[in-house]
Amino acid sequence: MTAFLPTSGLCVPLSRHRLAVRVAGLVVVLAALLSGVVASPGTAGAASEDTHYQPSFVGAPYFAPGAVYTQNFPDPDVVWDAGTQRYYAFSTTTGGVYVPVMWSTDLVTWTARTNHAIPNPNGQFHDALPDPSPAGSTWTSGDPNFPDEVWAPTAAKLSGNGTSAWVMFYALRVNASGTHCIDFATSQTPDGPYTSPQQFFCSATPLGVIDPYVFTDSATGKTWLMWQDQGEAGKDWSSLWMREISLTSAQSVGWAAGSAPVYLMDAGADWERGVAENPSMVRTSDGVPTLFYSGGLWNSVGYSMGMAKCGPLQFSWTPICTRVGSGQVMNSRVGMTGIGGSSVFRGVGGAAYVANHYWSEGLAPSYPGNQRRLVVDRVYETPGGLAFSHEGGPVGVASSSGYAPMGPTRVLDTRYATGTTSTRALESGEVFVVDLASRITATTTSVTMNVTVDGAAAPGYLTAYACGEPPVASTLNYTSGVVSTNLVTVRVNATRKVCFSTQASTHLIVDLQGRYDSAVSTAVTPVTPVRVFDSRQSVPVQAGNWVQVQIAGQAGVPVSATAALVSLTADGASISGYLTAWQCNGSPPVVSNVNYGPNWPAGNGAIVPLSQDGAICVFSQSRANVIVDVFGYVGPSGQRLNISAPTRVFDSRTSIGVVGAGQTVPVQVTGAGKAAIGSTAVEVNVTATDARAPGWVSVFPCSSPPAPGSETSVLNLVTGQTKAAHVVVPVGVTGPSAGQICLRTQNATHLVVDLSGGYN
Repeated sequence: MTAFLPTSGLCVPLSRHRLAVRVAGLVVVLAALLSGVVASPGTAGAASEDTHYQPSFVGAPYFAPGAVYTQNFPDPDVVWDAGTQRYYAFSTTTGGVYVPVMWSTDLVTWTARTNHAIPNPNGQFHDALPDPSPAGSTWTSGDPNFPDEVWAPTAAKLSGNGTSAWVMFYALRVNASGTHCIDFATSQTPDGPYTSPQQFFCSATPLGVIDPYVFTDSATGKTWLMWQDQGEAGKDWSSLWMREISLTSAQSVGWAAGSAPVYLMDAGADWERGVAENPSMVRTSDGVPTLFYSGGLWNSVGYSMGMAKCGPLQFSWTPICTRVGSGQVMNSRVGMTGIGGSSVFRGVGGAAYVANHYWSEGLAPSYPGNQRRLVVDRVYETPGGLAFSHEGGPVGVASSSGYAPMGPTRVLDTRYATGTTSTRALESGEVFVVDLASRITATTTSVTMNVTVDGAAAPGYLTAYACGEPPVASTLNYTSGVVSTNLVTVRVNATRKVCFSTQASTHLIVDLQGRYDSAVSTAVTPVTPVRVFDSRQSVPVQAGNWVQVQIAGQAGVPVSATAALVSLTADGASISGYLTAWQCNGSPPVVSNVNYGPNWPAGNGAIVPLSQDGAICVFSQSRANVIVDVFGYVGPSGQRLNISAPTRVFDSRTSIGVVGAGQTVPVQVTGAGKAAIGSTAVEVNVTATDARAPGWVSVFPCSSPPAPGSETSVLNLVTGQTKAAHVVVPVGVTGPSAGQICLRTQNATHLVVDLSGGYN
């Protein structure tokens, strides 16, 4: 809704000494709702700020009938109609009509409805609500083209008493003091025109009620009207409510018999700044009613979408909903800020979506220089909470692909606005999209990247995937105050993008190392891991220096190889720093492969191009020992990758329990739902969690186990740590270990394995 903060009183955070005032106000609200009292349009209380409301805001483009529309669309409400197989979106007055309505089949391209027979006062024939004013209304704005003030409409198809109708609820201003009531109108089609307007109810509070929303509860079959009570000018206690309704005729709606108002929540969080509005609801898969709402000032970059979990939907003197964390779940995305005006809805197949408006990032959040545009996100349920994204996933099965090294090149660093539009950190639950279309080819199926997390606000995990639905898998795990890094190979979607979902707020750095491409002939040959360099046997690499490590001619790597698959480890550093591996041509590139701290080892995988002499160079920012293990190479021939969505194939926490010290665990990685039977190697992400003591984790083909004491490591752990490593591992094709890889731990820890593809 278009809310203007009152200036007749000081807005202050809720404190204990104001509780009595709040309770007294709630008694008034409940009394009015329970008794059915309707406030007189001419006698509402204290005046709010003069808003100088302009229905088709200066600079808002004309909402042309039958045309694709991408401009101003505040307070969006979206509904799916199975009869027409279309989505319909409604918004607050803009573009020359009281209620614009547009349709879409994909939630991306939206087309304004065509003309009908009833004009609005502005002479437009495509208004979904051409006359919002019920009989007997007396207040007028003074604008002959828009004599009424309409906010935040919502539409739903209701059934009852042997009939059905599309019903639109909306907030209508009723007096010069700024009081709003909720009215409704009806139609037999989702896009209107909605006619026969009637006042539904008002509140006893001076500013009245706004932001209606219809929620049909799949668990009970009941239909509810939700709304915001704005409270009183100068006091910051706006509150959210709902009450059961029923269709009494094709043109009439009433409160359901025996129903009572349900007190959901009020504006109490700091970020809400006294405003909680735009309530909507959906039951998540756990059966819990989940409230979506907006908070903050509508014309600020701090305006955000909030979320709360609710108890049973029944009368209560106290709020039944509890915020998830602070409640704030979405504020900004790339190119977007001030995201809000939220409305959650079910679409095709029952999938959950949420519609919001946003201000364009980098411009002041105000008219006429900016607009509030529509964005619709799919709501995904993940183990880390809800995730929101409008980016589509991959299409079909990826072709088998060879490998082409690239860079390494830094394509994203949110700390410095590299590859993005600002220096903001990713938000908790955010799905961040990295567009690689200008860097890879149309035949690229997946990319290899080094992913780094810095400045995490809390412990959590990050998942890289090909957009669409987030997988139940993790790319790396992080803790606050620690820089965490891991290699990942991930499929790209149809538009050559990669998505990152984060559990906690953090900065993200991405270095592109190469691409898997169906048109490339060079390919990967995995080898049994071999250690080719260990400075602990000689002298550490000094700060700011690098060491050259010969790869070709060792560990089964031929002189024709063009790149090497290696595991890099730093150990014994006295201060924090990083390692960078490259092909020895000139100075090190501005990327990192391993980030390490003092007195504990850190490692990561890398695919590094080889110099003409078949070597790689490893730079260390601080004095540290460097260890290099070889896992494979890229050459003129080899095995091609069949990339897939990350799939969890092993988790000791839910199967065998803690893996003991020195224990070897086989993991089946081929077969149904895994890599194809006959795959000769796999790409896996191995995570160790809850390490009981410092130690390492080794990964190898079960058919070629290393002798105890001769293992190479993919992970080096400290007590209590959670850490991940990406590795390519050969797989036995025949015999008792066919399709298996093995993991061995130096000390007890839990292990998790996520599969991302197989080679053949």
